[in-house]
Amino acid sequence: MDGLRSVRPGRLLSLRADDREPISDARLTLLDQVTDGGEGPLTPAREPRELTIVHGEIDASDTTAHLLFPTRDEQPFLPFQRFAESMATSRRKGEMHPHLGEEVIQYVLEGYIDHEDGSGNHASLTEGSLLVLTARDEVQHALRMERGRTARWLSIVVRLPVTTEAPSTSLQILTANRPPVGSDGTVRTSLVGSNGPARTSSGLELIDIGFAKEATAFLRVGRDRRGIAYVLSGIGSVENHGLEPGHGVLLENMSGLSLHGDAGYRVALASVPRPVA
Repeated sequence: MDGLRSVRPGRLLSLRADDREPISDARLTLLDQVTDGGEGPLTPAREPRELTIVHGEIDASDTTAHLLFPTRDEQPFLPFQRFAESMATSRRKGEMHPHLGEEVIQYVLEGYIDHEDGSGNHASLTEGSLLVLTARDEVQHALRMERGRTARWLSIVVRLPVTTEAPSTSLQILTANRPPVGSDGTVRTSLVGSNGPARTSSGLELIDIGFAKEATAFLRVGRDRRGIAYVLSGIGSVENHGLEPGHGVLLENMSGLSLHGDAGYRVALASVPRPVA
């Protein structure tokens, strides 16, 4: 691809099409061929597109969490504040913890888990369950394992935008319908946003893309949004860069995204409006 660069700590390296350097922890800036034409500063549509490869790591405070950020090396990708995949057995007892001015999305990938709010109300979450907690005011909650069961879930925390009309505090628990395999060989389950069953005050959209066979898929992101593509399972690539389970890509100023994978490849794509400077 023309204008592909890889930015690493302490050096700037220009990559040719035939370079095969590993892209561990790389920031790839995709530069469009543009002429100024005397028009002055670049408009948002002409800003460089950035694709940052981020390797998840085990959270030192909780060995069951595969944390994309925040970590020692990777700061929050605001308004995304936390992005993690958690795995737990019946030995895990989640502690009550607060959220304030945040939106929390938890999507159960496998197993069963119990949600408890600060008032002692319980709800059982199963595979495919989606929880959206909008915490305008401080809210306490916890996820607790049911006896003899295990679970795996995706957890996303987003900062609520500052608006003239503050969102109300709310809790949504629901399950999205799984659609049939599409003509491109993928199953696209819309979870949050205009096509999903859940709505958010942060403007977050979330979709689960599964590959039923080897295929290539194209998804819209939007240059006015920041996105995260996170690999849940299988073998495949994002924008022609091989990406393994537990790793993700931070997307900046990307109108769309291409995925290629074998049967069993599964990617979660989340995006939110870019914060106003």
